[in-house]
Amino acid sequence: MAAVIHMTASTHADVLSHLFPKGDKREQGGFLFCQFDEMAQAFQVIEWMPLKGLDYASQERDYLELSDETRAGLIKKAHDMGASLVEIHCHPGQTKVAFSLADWMGFRDFVPHIRWRLAKKPYGALVYGYDCVDGFAWVDDSKQPISISGIQIGDGFLRTTENSIKAFLRGSYGSI
Repeated sequence: MAAVIHMTASTHADVLSHLFPKGDKREQGGFLFCQFDEMAQAFQVIEWMPLKGLDYASQERDYLELSDETRAGLIKKAHDMGASLVEIHCHPGQTKVAFSLADWMGFRDFVPHIRWRLAKKPYGALVYGYDCVDGFAWVDDSKQPISISGIQIGDGFLRTTENSIKAFLRGSYGSI
């Protein structure tokens, strides 16, 4: 089983522009507010929210951490919209991308908390490199994520690398 994300070409262009700004080699991030279709296992993007400097407690070349205020604001906005969340961030300079150990450590704390706060709504994560994207999602009561097979962008389809889910299933990262 795998999930898919549907977004417009315009939204995807905005995501890429935000993730890879000229002259800035730090990780960048944002969130997609989505409706989730359980039958189709699909996240339909409603709104893209790029994160800015004050949204982070820490923003480095290889690490992001959200501020407490940003986390609270995301949860409130998603709750008010009845939306699921898909987090997005980049690993600048990488051509073969997968979630890092630091990413997985963050998921262990953040995913159970946010799913509890949002009445068990599905939660997804995408990581972009310059030439690829990888992703997975928690869509049911299982603590194991499923792969996000790709992103439907208008009439096109961007397939994920599935590097992270393969590592997770091999036990490289443990469970959430």
